[in-house]
Amino acid sequence: MKYVSIIVDLPVKQVNQTFSYHIPEKLEETIGLGKKVIVPFGPRKIEGYIVEIKKQVEFETKPIIKVASDYSLFDQELLELAEWMANYYQCYLISALKAIIPSGKQRVKTKRVVNLAQSDQETNEIISQLEKRAPKQAAVLFYLVKNPAQQLITTNLAKKVNTSSGTIRRLFKKGLIDYNKEEVKRIPYQDTNFKKTTPLAPTPEQEVALSEIKAAINSQLDTTFLLKGVTGSGKTEVYLQSISEVLSQGQEAIVLIPEIALTPQTIARFKGRFGKQVAVLHSQLSSGERFDEWRRIKEGKAKIAVGARSAIFAPFSNLGLIVIDEEHETTYKQEDHPKYHAREVAVKRAKLNQAVTILGTATPSLESYYRAQKEEYKLLELSKRIEDRPLPKVELVDMRQELEAGNKQMLSRSLEKEIKARLEVDEQVIIFLNRRGFSTFVQCRKCGYVMECDECDVSLTYFSQSQILKCNYCDFTTKIPEECPDCGSSYIKYFGVGTEKVERALQEIFPEANIARMDRDTTTKKGAYQRILSSFSAGEIDILVGTQMIAKGHDYPNVTLVGVITADTALNLPDFRASERTFQLLAQVAGRTGRGAKAGQVIIQSYTPEHYSIQQAKEHDYQSFYEQEIIFREEMEYPPVTHLINIIVSDKSEDKTIKVAQRLGEIINAKLKDTADKQLLGPVQAPLSKIRGEYRWQLLLKGRNLEELRQLNQMSLQELEEVKELKSVKISIDIDPIGVL
Repeated sequence: MKYVSIIVDLPVKQVNQTFSYHIPEKLEETIGLGKKVIVPFGPRKIEGYIVEIKKQVEFETKPIIKVASDYSLFDQELLELAEWMANYYQCYLISALKAIIPSGKQRVKTKRVVNLAQSDQETNEIISQLEKRAPKQAAVLFYLVKNPAQQLITTNLAKKVNTSSGTIRRLFKKGLIDYNKEEVKRIPYQDTNFKKTTPLAPTPEQEVALSEIKAAINSQLDTTFLLKGVTGSGKTEVYLQSISEVLSQGQEAIVLIPEIALTPQTIARFKGRFGKQVAVLHSQLSSGERFDEWRRIKEGKAKIAVGARSAIFAPFSNLGLIVIDEEHETTYKQEDHPKYHAREVAVKRAKLNQAVTILGTATPSLESYYRAQKEEYKLLELSKRIEDRPLPKVELVDMRQELEAGNKQMLSRSLEKEIKARLEVDEQVIIFLNRRGFSTFVQCRKCGYVMECDECDVSLTYFSQSQILKCNYCDFTTKIPEECPDCGSSYIKYFGVGTEKVERALQEIFPEANIARMDRDTTTKKGAYQRILSSFSAGEIDILVGTQMIAKGHDYPNVTLVGVITADTALNLPDFRASERTFQLLAQVAGRTGRGAKAGQVIIQSYTPEHYSIQQAKEHDYQSFYEQEIIFREEMEYPPVTHLINIIVSDKSEDKTIKVAQRLGEIINAKLKDTADKQLLGPVQAPLSKIRGEYRWQLLLKGRNLEELRQLNQMSLQELEEVKELKSVKISIDIDPIGVL
């Protein structure tokens, strides 16, 4: 008898271990590492995953009931990666494994197609017999003879010959046709004609970068390169030629792109160079499309995976290269458990495979640049744009001075003038705003009451098109009140500026212009994102208004002006990364212009233009920004100089939340008594003190040695289990958080 170790699909501490089962003889041929199975667990039948096959056990076991997947959903390498994630991010192994395996239903789609049950010659004889007494049946048979390759299902065949499905069923009963199951391949972008491209002659800087990357690939050294290249410097061409080198070695490559930059234009760059060797994995595909692309990788039919964060788990067996484009992007961090960062997972997976990692960006995260300075990563630089095109000229507008001059509009005089000039010569404009909606919040001018979400401690956002107030955290919506709920006043006013409001203002100022808005609310439907960008690329849109999703990865030669409405938004958040995010965002959005033969211009509107992040973004000066920002991080002992563990305690009961948070703080502080290199901040009420009806308190562990911090946190949580109130209280652990709100 053979046995297996199974991790069951119950993310609770009591079952964060493997359980042994034996394999019934009838299932022996279908069992393997990574298979999903159904097993008895107490009185229930639950799903689990095989993590080990064993020859013997020392106790009586129950049998596996059923094998629930056609494919092994992970191999030994991905299992090892999941075990590392569970340890590093302090999560359950089942949570890490479920992040790795394809989401949704893992089913092969089939269709039942109609075929002739006899030869064409025999069918023609039957047709001649049926023509007079059953002409519709004869027509079906005649169509099948003439169109043998069409592979039609019953309903489609009936439409082709203008009959009913009953006609086809009668032919089946007579034995004149039969049905065959055929696989339906769900291939994204299969109807898109991607223009074939060939490698470009590298610039001298690209040549140096490629030489080092190729040497590491050929030596099979798990080197991590930080490719720091200004916008428009040709980082993508370096990726493409590095991938070619990997393919020539018989290996495979993963390319990660932020979800917001996964446009048809981006996909076209890889499909145009490598064709059907490219599989695409991202959330805008249906679950069936994602599973079929996953299968193409698993079966060796695709050698390159291009996708968002979860594509890092593509099931390759001979991985040689991982590319992370725009490595500084916060979307690489998973918000739900397990709270992994794709960049860290990529570096670990590369080590497991002796593969090369390329982290590409114009504005490196401080963590990556800090590691490059310490020579943990190898720094490669592209300091010039292709064909020595100049970086766009950036103008800073002090909105305080605009107000003093009597301009109370959201557009500065300079920005309005430049938009008009671009429209007159048929050039395109991008207007960027770091908010969506019409107004940020709705307030009573008489008593000051702000309309807030009942379930979350945040103000509701006003959307004028749908005339609703909406919570951006739990999606709660409500109608706009005619009177203040607090004092009954009718003095309701909309404050702040959102994308919808900017779009409306532009339409009033430039009524002849074609204006489109692109944010999360206009791109909820499948294909909406693609339609807007395709229209913009075709020149059908003059002004594109949007949030962060328009700041990344797009290349439109006719865009000669970018306007930033409020550069200060991120600076006002209570987060130590506020300056870094502001610099990155401004530098990235500025890079959307001047990428073609026409020169570009950027106008940044700000109420704090003197801030160093804004000043250095204006000068495209990352080095000066880094040198100033790292001083602040060192003084305050924030990452990348130290590590953080963010602990959120939450519950429907505020009293329970406070009690557990305070007890956890006492436990941790007791363990910190004799240490000087570690610190606990809190417990305090979290900045977002209530979300979805749950109260939230926060503790921040800070220290230079992450392994020691994790051990301290683990021991403290084990001791906390003695607190009875803990049973209903949730504790969320975020290792290396990208934000602390």
